[in-house]
Amino acid sequence: YAGMNPRTHFKQSIYIEYPNEIAFFGFARPAFGSIPPATEMQSRLFSLVLNGELELPSKETMRFIASEDQKNWETRFGYDAKRVKGLVDFQLYCDGIAKTIGVFPPLSKLFLEKPHLWWKIMFGPFTMHQYRLVGPYADPKRAEEVYNRQPLGDFLESAITASFLVTAKVLSFLGFERFTPNDF
Repeated sequence: YAGMNPRTHFKQSIYIEYPNEIAFFGFARPAFGSIPPATEMQSRLFSLVLNGELELPSKETMRFIASEDQKNWETRFGYDAKRVKGLVDFQLYCDGIAKTIGVFPPLSKLFLEKPHLWWKIMFGPFTMHQYRLVGPYADPKRAEEVYNRQPLGDFLESAITASFLVTAKVLSFLGFERFTPNDF
């Protein structure tokens, strides 16, 4: 019964009643993207918990986070989220776990210090290598090697996306919070 609705679990994986013992993997289903990389992030989270390298929030806090996540996904995906209980936005879901385990890439720092790598992360193919740049079990050299071999997105498409990101950032600075871009 506990695994029937993944939205009741912390990050749709860790069973809140026994957080250091039980987790369910593979029940976060990206609307676009792939289940295995999302499962990789879930397993990284749980392995850090099991190894004692990450302390989870209190059960009350985890329930609150699970409830807020559920509201977010159901608002974002509407009817489909009620029909497919594990439906998530692939990038936002993985980014959320990455922040929890301390592997979210420092985008502002990369923008200033390694703009080519930042550009590849922002406008190239979405891969899990960005979550190996910092944090536990990071391998930044190998991650950068992978990004150096990846193609950039189409220039016009990337320029349009960059324009939207910059416009959204400016609007959010002017007080239009609803336009705040994700983690930029």
